[in-house]
Amino acid sequence: MTKRYLKIVFISLIGTLLVASCAVNPVTGKNDLLLVGEDWELAVGQQQYAPLRQSQGGDYTADPGVEKYVQQVGAKLAAQSDRKLPYEFNVINDSTPNAWALPGGKISINRGLLVELRDESELAAVLAHEIVHSAAKHGARGASRGMLLQGAVVAATIAGNRKGYGQAAQATSSIAAQLANQKYGRNAELESDFYGMQYMAKAGYDPYGAVGLQETFVKLSEGRRSDFISNLFASHPPSMERVRRNRETAAKLGTGGDRGAERYARAMSRLKKAAPAYAKFDAAEKAYKAKNYRSAIDLTNEAIRLEPREGHFQALLGDISLQVNKPKAAQSYFSKAIKLNPDFYYYRVRRGQANQLAGSVRAARTDFQNSIKLLPNAEAQYGLGILERDAGNASAAKQYLAAASQASGSIGEKASEALLDLDLGDNPGNYLIVNTGLTNQGTFGIQLVNKTSRAMTGIKLGVLIDGERTVSNVSRAVGAGQSIMFDTGKRMSQAQANSIDVSVLEARAQ
Repeated sequence: MTKRYLKIVFISLIGTLLVASCAVNPVTGKNDLLLVGEDWELAVGQQQYAPLRQSQGGDYTADPGVEKYVQQVGAKLAAQSDRKLPYEFNVINDSTPNAWALPGGKISINRGLLVELRDESELAAVLAHEIVHSAAKHGARGASRGMLLQGAVVAATIAGNRKGYGQAAQATSSIAAQLANQKYGRNAELESDFYGMQYMAKAGYDPYGAVGLQETFVKLSEGRRSDFISNLFASHPPSMERVRRNRETAAKLGTGGDRGAERYARAMSRLKKAAPAYAKFDAAEKAYKAKNYRSAIDLTNEAIRLEPREGHFQALLGDISLQVNKPKAAQSYFSKAIKLNPDFYYYRVRRGQANQLAGSVRAARTDFQNSIKLLPNAEAQYGLGILERDAGNASAAKQYLAAASQASGSIGEKASEALLDLDLGDNPGNYLIVNTGLTNQGTFGIQLVNKTSRAMTGIKLGVLIDGERTVSNVSRAVGAGQSIMFDTGKRMSQAQANSIDVSVLEARAQ
């Protein structure tokens, strides 16, 4: 099959996709070019919604009434949507003021944004905006653009570092993380504002809530809180153009709708009262990262006094206890956190680590396994790998360590090191790669490539020629991440070189 033929087939396939995927957008009435269907949207939303919430701090549970209230407002607005989807609304326990939507109607708003809103109409403006992103297929449109640019959608396990919630929380698809954090284009943002205000008005809200919302954000972006606005609506930047467009839309829709200021104040009373507690917690996290543990403990205890129902506060004390090698104290703190919120993966993986350090093997295994059920994460995979290794279950240990080794950062490095020690004797060729071929002089050459972070010595190669195997010792070491090349000096044809098989029989990692 020639390259020219493959190019023709590829162009023809793309052309077919382009023709087949033009459809009328249910919100705008315009033709959209999409390379993914509704089944893809629903699958991404259903499969990725819970893991993404876990990896960003879990659901806010200190006051369950807050999420229930947000869900009630969201349901009123979703009922006005031009596209019927299985809409869901949740509140993420994170101080960053942000909101996002996945395809399929899965919408989240952060605790940190709720405390900045002034009334229910502003909350409605946020949620309606996100509803339009889902209903108008903005995420699917972005994915289609990516497919056109890359030629495919590559589904892969990713490792993402999350401030305060562990080094390697793994989502199950890079697509979902990109969709939740993508920056929509100007037209998509204006569309979401415009049609979101239509939904607001139909649901009985004053559309001027969307005007006030954007005016507040623009003022914040111009004022002293630039650090705040840098995270605010990370995927939805405010602008004076949006304020102007929203004001024009509101004028056409008319005033007199519900603002719901008193209702919002009642629903958010505990959360807003607890704002100083979360401010102290955020400061405690900074002190913890700076290894100022005494200050971090004092600030966290002040936060607990102000808001005793928050699991994150107990977990931070557990983190500090682990850092200063007090696993028994850490066990207690993480157990308190789990009691406050049993459905957040981080508390369980960290208690598993505390149990492991304290020698409570069975309890550690259970915690790691329960953590993975909530969110596949490298910390728990590594912990289980070490437990299985120590129990003599090499096969299971290798599987867990191999999964953890895909993570970025220190946890991936530790897993890779443990896997190397466990697996090198059985599969040296997985770590020391052999390439063979003819040199420029027409002689047979062998290259050894060390894929690991440790030098390799004691290398033995098996050389198979015409069915007979000989063993050769390599006198030189191969440095970490390096390669060596040596020439056998034997002249031969390409066909003869191709018939020779060289494999690594033994190697030791220094």
